[in-house]
Amino acid sequence: MMDDSTEFVLTEDGSYTLLNRKLGEHYHSIHGAVQESRHVFLEAGYRYICNKLRDISILEVGFGTGLNALLTLDASDKTGVNTRYHALEPFLPDWSVIETINYCSLGGLEGFTDDFRKMHHAVPDTEIHLRENFTFCLSRSRLEDTYPGSGKYNLVYFDAFSPETAPELWEPEIFRKLRMSMDQGGILVTYCAKGRVRRTLQEAGFSTERLPGPPGKREMLRATANKL
Repeated sequence: MMDDSTEFVLTEDGSYTLLNRKLGEHYHSIHGAVQESRHVFLEAGYRYICNKLRDISILEVGFGTGLNALLTLDASDKTGVNTRYHALEPFLPDWSVIETINYCSLGGLEGFTDDFRKMHHAVPDTEIHLRENFTFCLSRSRLEDTYPGSGKYNLVYFDAFSPETAPELWEPEIFRKLRMSMDQGGILVTYCAKGRVRRTLQEAGFSTERLPGPPGKREMLRATANKL
């Protein structure tokens, strides 16, 4: 059920996002929700690492609407890459809200409605097989309270709310925890390219590079996990 704290927003690429009224922040770019997700997480993250690996383990910080996971499932179908996807989201939007956004009505995603529903209804911390080469696990816990493990992931989608809205998720200890959870040479991608974030990533054991951002944003960041 839609409540007063959430509002549907049509973005410039024709896809919808949500506005969290309490935080005053959108889940995706108003310049294009799907465009941003594809640019930052799929192209700069998933497809980039697919050029090097055929077995990929992803940690997503901020599952939100589930758009990144949906697009990654689509990409894994097309590439055949073995993909394990672990998403963190303590404040999962109600399915009735997500269903209304109807991402699966977009071009190329029409056959994913059942998969998308399974993602949102997954029993917490239980891995489900959506494909022979794609497993999904949703944890309803905060990153601050989670120990993701050591050397488990080679790709991190860092899609938390902004440093202004959720500063606790952009602290050095958070990125150190993520670095410990990653293989050497693994990558982290995020929409935020602020200098403070870049320096914090470097202090936590990453090399960083600024990349061109999606429409409406000049830059984004891709960080590579250095040797510990």
